[in-house]
Amino acid sequence: MIYRTACIAILFTILRGANALAACPEPPSTNFADEATTLFNCSSNRPLIGGEGLPKFQVHYDFPQTLPDSSNLPWLAIDPFADPGGYMLSILHYATKVNARPDIDWRIQDNAEESWCDAPWFQDLREPLHGMTSERWSRPKELHALQTDWERNWAVGIYNDVACYGVGQMWDDPTFPKTKDFAFADGALGVKMLFTTAMPSEVPFLTGSKEWQVAANDDGSIITMRMLQLDISVKDKRSPNGWFFGTFMYDATQPGDNPYERLVPVGLIWGSDPDLTMSAYLSKAAVAKESWVNPKVAERFYALPRHNLGLNGRANGPVDNPLSACITCHQQALDWGRAVLPNTPAAKQAAELLPNVPSDPFDEETAKAYFINIGSASPVPGAQSLDYTLQLAKGMAAFRTWVIKNFPDHAASTTDIPPYPFKDESQDNMMQPLSASTDAHRFDQEQTDPSTQGMFSR
Repeated sequence: MIYRTACIAILFTILRGANALAACPEPPSTNFADEATTLFNCSSNRPLIGGEGLPKFQVHYDFPQTLPDSSNLPWLAIDPFADPGGYMLSILHYATKVNARPDIDWRIQDNAEESWCDAPWFQDLREPLHGMTSERWSRPKELHALQTDWERNWAVGIYNDVACYGVGQMWDDPTFPKTKDFAFADGALGVKMLFTTAMPSEVPFLTGSKEWQVAANDDGSIITMRMLQLDISVKDKRSPNGWFFGTFMYDATQPGDNPYERLVPVGLIWGSDPDLTMSAYLSKAAVAKESWVNPKVAERFYALPRHNLGLNGRANGPVDNPLSACITCHQQALDWGRAVLPNTPAAKQAAELLPNVPSDPFDEETAKAYFINIGSASPVPGAQSLDYTLQLAKGMAAFRTWVIKNFPDHAASTTDIPPYPFKDESQDNMMQPLSASTDAHRFDQEQTDPSTQGMFSR
């Protein structure tokens, strides 16, 4: 089990150098409840070299016991279809008015005026300075014509009090998460900041952007990264699918006294535009009807190889996969009610059940299977929807994987939904690795392709 190898981990830390730190504490005992609770409360288990004097990330679970009043949220007064940019800016101001102050700097545990929280079970992925996790890498020339190298991107996501109430309902007991019939209340908001290794010399619009020191290297060493993108996801019943997803990007050419004032709306999306096929786009001049893209931002990227931010003009961010779209990826968030280990029969079936981003946009059958609208339904009938929130899905998957690997006898007693009935009901067989020639790498694809890497890749 993880903590029974603690002595080896400590020895490895010492051998790497006196400044390398491993953050997760020892549990009070080796029983299931103590180990699960300790990991739940662990901020980061990744190493750190250097960083003396820098504040460290502290995971923060401010879960309200009653549903907060959402009737006065500022964006509710704005029509998202008539004024998408104004709707987004209202949300940006709400999220940054305290969190972005220099004395807070997104350390939500220090925000005494508002309630925000983190998502659980990312301790093995969060770097120890800001709690950031690795995102999809940017291919050469995806961000700017001068960009000649692959650039790494890291992100940190937080949730407002309405969303935290929902997260708390799920994780009230760290040893027994409850996902049955899970759904957020209207007004739930997620905010994600994305930083990049790209330099202003290659991406000039990053000049003057906010910089963070990030322990992004595998050995825990620190690099400088710059804010490139800020994403929002908001539960709003005015959306036909229940959610709006929006993206901002930093733009050095914009006026403003600080980097947040130079964030410009990129786009807002509320549906997948299922009929916007490549043939309709090319031969019929079809355009996205279920998203809005800022024309001034779109013009900046049109001459690059990506051409559009999202496929055929759908809304997406500069860091995101140009063959996808914001809401389409996020609607795949679910809980299988069981562990799905990489490179197993279960993983192969799961990949078949969740359509992937079309690698060939001219493959219209694959594209139509991916770009669908599901409303509040589960992306896979028989699995539990996690309401468009990939962070919850990834955290739940990490918990279930840890349970099956360390305490397999507790797997059945740590879910309140039926395990998904994959074709072969033998749990032992479903956990056995496939042969090397079998294509079942969807869930660990980031190991080989950095353009698909990340907890929130889309």
